[in-house]
Amino acid sequence: MIAAVSLGFFGSIFALFGMKCTKVGGSDKAKAKIACLAGIVFILSGLCSMTGCSLYANKITTEFFDPLYVEQK
Repeated sequence: MIAAVSLGFFGSIFALFGMKCTKVGGSDKAKAKIACLAGIVFILSGLCSMTGCSLYANKITTEFFDPLYVEQK
């Protein structure tokens, strides 16, 4: 989840630099590459987020259905 948040932050920064309305980033061709990179980083962020949530849900489900699991208070 920390990796997903970090990648989302960097994806936002890349997307900001890849916008056509900003002066930072160079030519339109370079901005297109930066915007494409931002999209890829956002997709990786989503995959990291889904992986973290799925692993946590699997842990909770496994503990719920395990008859030998004793909850500690």
